[in-house]
Amino acid sequence: MMDAKTRPNSELIDRFKQGRKLAYRKGEIILRAAEEPSGVYYISQGFIRVYSITDQGEENTHIIYKTGEVFPLIWVFNSIARNVIYESLGESRLWRLPKDDLLHLVKTSHNISYSLLRQAVNLFNIFADRLDNLEYTDAFERVVYRLLFLAGRFGQKKGKKIIINAPITHQHIASSINLARETVSREIEILERKDLISHQKRLIVLNDITRLENLIGESISPNLWGLK
Repeated sequence: MMDAKTRPNSELIDRFKQGRKLAYRKGEIILRAAEEPSGVYYISQGFIRVYSITDQGEENTHIIYKTGEVFPLIWVFNSIARNVIYESLGESRLWRLPKDDLLHLVKTSHNISYSLLRQAVNLFNIFADRLDNLEYTDAFERVVYRLLFLAGRFGQKKGKKIIINAPITHQHIASSINLARETVSREIEILERKDLISHQKRLIVLNDITRLENLIGESISPNLWGLK
C-alpha cells in the first residue's frame, strides 16, 4: 500500500518525463535475460514482473514492480545485467532515461538520492521477506504468508477487507514461493471455503487479515507488511 513514505519523489518523476515515453502491452517483454538495457525505467502506470527460467524450463518470479518504481537499479550502480526477464503484466506506461543522466542526478540532488535509497531499501526488504517466506515448509502456511505480503505491497483497503490491486495469478504466486500451481490453487480453495479470501473482478480479496495471520505457525506482526 502506498503512503507518504513510499510515494515517488516529484522531482524524480519530472526528470524521467524529460526522457523517452514507452508503452507496453500485456505479456510484452521489456528486457530479455542478460540484455544490456538502453536506459533506466520509471513506471508511471502498470506492473512489471521480473523472472528467470530454470534449466528445467520453469519460471521463477523474483519481484513484481509497481507504479512509481525504478528499474533496474543493480545495473545502474553496478553495471550488471542480470539473467532475468522483465515482462509487462498488463498495459504499462514507462519513461526511460539514460543511465548517465540518472547517475548525474543522484550525485547532484539529495532529494533524488534519498528517493532511490528508499526504494533500494524497500527492495532489499522485499527479497528478505521472500527468503523468510521460503523458510515455511508447510505449503498452506507458505501461501498464506505470500498473500499477506501481496496485500501489504499491492493492497487497497475496503472496509475491513484488503483487495490485492494487481493482476496476480496462482501461477505468479507459485513461481515466487517454489510451489506447483496446482498446490497453490488447492490451498487457496481451502481459504475460500473458510471465507478468508474471495475474488472481485479477478482480483484476490483478503476478507479477514487477523484470522489469516493466525494461520501462520509463528507469531508475526502485521506491521511487517504495513497492514495495521
